[in-house]
Amino acid sequence: MKNKSPTPDQKNEALLKDKDTSASTQRSQILAHLKIKPSLNTLELRELGFISPAPRLLELKQQGHNIKSIREDVFTPDGRLHRRVARYYLSNIPPANDACMEDL
Repeated sequence: MKNKSPTPDQKNEALLKDKDTSASTQRSQILAHLKIKPSLNTLELRELGFISPAPRLLELKQQGHNIKSIREDVFTPDGRLHRRVARYYLSNIPPANDACMEDL
């Protein structure tokens, strides 16, 4: 009987369930999330459990990942407006609904 290796989707799922909070695990998890959802802002990343995502994203960029950011105004569920929240994406083409582009 052949020993089946986990598929990339199974590896990704296991990674996203990992409760390790080390910087290296967080970097891997953020990349996995960005591959599932084309862009995430700082508040969305915090909802996913990343308390301070910006340093992890900077480290990923320094490692050579093509991570860009744009700024957007975001209302939280309590109605508070947060101006210029970073939205991160893995691409050379920014999301169509945002006008202001910036590098991370």
